[in-house]
Amino acid sequence: MLILGIETSTPVCSIALVEDNTVCAQYTLELGIHHSEHLFPMIQRILSDRGVVASDLDGVSVASGPGSFTGLRIGMASAKSLCMSADVPLVGVSTLAGMAFSVGCESLPVCAMLDARRDQVYMGVYEFIHGKFVPSLADCAVGIHAVLDSLPRSVFFVGDGARVHQEQILTHLGNRAYFAGIHLGRPEAGSIALLGGRLIEQGFRVDLETLEPQYLRASQAEQVREARLAKG
Repeated sequence: MLILGIETSTPVCSIALVEDNTVCAQYTLELGIHHSEHLFPMIQRILSDRGVVASDLDGVSVASGPGSFTGLRIGMASAKSLCMSADVPLVGVSTLAGMAFSVGCESLPVCAMLDARRDQVYMGVYEFIHGKFVPSLADCAVGIHAVLDSLPRSVFFVGDGARVHQEQILTHLGNRAYFAGIHLGRPEAGSIALLGGRLIEQGFRVDLETLEPQYLRASQAEQVREARLAKG
């Protein structure tokens, strides 16, 4: 089974090919806000280097968020366009799930945490139960203190949100908190492809018309607009 993974939820864009549950290629570029200019050339390059075309894919797995609003929109639109033209299935995978999965920790729950600024984080907790990788706390956008109050036992943390708030986490959890290395701190397409491949293998599919990014909170512009409306 050959799966293309697309991850555009941060300024670092990555794409990957997974074949038979093994990441066989992954390309990463620091693109800032320029995902739209480089994503398709990256996809064409990774397929060409592997000697395949889009119609050879068994599916595409795209990061569905949370993360950069612009990056997620571009990644989702590109994935839909590719799947529509090549007639291959598409699945969306939580950015946080991909981060947690990349840690490879089966003995503890993993809290994936992205810095959402304004003293908030995007976070989700995932763990292996009877060999299945499942969420134990749904993805959400919350204040850091609410996160810590919801974690009663030992937890493995990963992501830039955990690094930003490491001191608070350690103060609250002490030796019950474990932290992944910096190299595991950012979302990567390889994990998105691996998780998406599992879903596709199980027969899971999404409607190209209805799949949308999971932002978890309104954009800054939307928040300003809502505040103005509330004031009348």
